[in-house]
Amino acid sequence: LMVLIALSGCSTINKLSEYNIEGTNIAMDMMIPPEPSVIVDYNNVDMKGDPLLAAVSIGTNLVKAGQAQEAEEKLLRALDGLYIPEYAAELTYDRIVKQLDARMIKDFSDADIILEIDIEEYGIEAYSWSGNVSMIFEMTARFYHIDDNEIIWQRKIDVEREITPGFFGYDQLVGNVVSIAALNNLDEEELSEGFRALTHEIMQETIRILRSDIRDARKR
Repeated sequence: LMVLIALSGCSTINKLSEYNIEGTNIAMDMMIPPEPSVIVDYNNVDMKGDPLLAAVSIGTNLVKAGQAQEAEEKLLRALDGLYIPEYAAELTYDRIVKQLDARMIKDFSDADIILEIDIEEYGIEAYSWSGNVSMIFEMTARFYHIDDNEIIWQRKIDVEREITPGFFGYDQLVGNVVSIAALNNLDEEELSEGFRALTHEIMQETIRILRSDIRDARKR
């Protein structure tokens, strides 16, 4: 079962109905993005009053933590090589400009509007070494009106996509659950291919939400 969760907060700023931005010159400004993140959480050790059981549990967790660190480093290298923030910003810019029948402008001095793209977080998240893994993406997009010197529209998007074997090929991953342990068995090229497919799907949903919000905001 493939799961895509899109958590999109309401526009914190929405003045699009007061402006006619169709056909305008729009430049894009991407904020400096963060590094990709790989977050793996572990359950606390439950001693249950048994010191021997606690020692075994602690030892097992230490082994898993060591394996996870190696896996996290591999995952980070695969994610970092995809230039996800740059891809996300350029794709968003292209789709929104086309929606508005506007013109893409490189020089800010020739622009009427600046589309600011702020990639706030992206990467991999898991709640255990052997549990489900999700790809997360968080971005804020806003329109800055140059002449009026104000932000006239802003929207924040949070998307979480549960990773399934199909993204990496069923020959590489068997079963319904993709874990950090399973991903660690793939090489960096296989990981990159899977993450690239995931990023494409996440961006399709992100842009769909942004375009829908702009369309609705202009009617208000």
